[in-house]
Amino acid sequence: MKRPRLAVAAALTGIAAVLVAGYAAGGLTGLIDVASVTALGVLIVARGTLRGEKPRTVRPKNPQQRPAVRTADFPAFAKIASDLEWAQMSQRHYDHLLRPALARLAAMLNKPNVDLPGPPAGDTDGPGVNRATLERIVSELEAGEP
Repeated sequence: MKRPRLAVAAALTGIAAVLVAGYAAGGLTGLIDVASVTALGVLIVARGTLRGEKPRTVRPKNPQQRPAVRTADFPAFAKIASDLEWAQMSQRHYDHLLRPALARLAAMLNKPNVDLPGPPAGDTDGPGVNRATLERIVSELEAGEP
């Protein structure tokens, strides 16, 4: 019972000594710096020593059944989905990656009339095409008749 009290007393004495040294070295600024570093250290030590409950594992309802579809089974789909997301954020990504892929897809589907917006006249570092434009392009590509 005395050892935990001794450890706490030693820790408090050490913290007080560090705070005094910080004040002596840098005045009020040094005290604030040392206090913030000390507080961070106390939080890290407390997190390491005070453990909570062990989290429960989540078990699938039927362990023998595999998921029907996994993302890893379709890497090309994952790349296209990623390109569609990036095309909305970056005009450059749309111009250099997605627009050529959509043009190849339109040619393969024999749909040359799909309207793919070209690069803007100015800077290509801005945001990409909007979601409505991408949805229109995909709808045109998915249409039944060429």
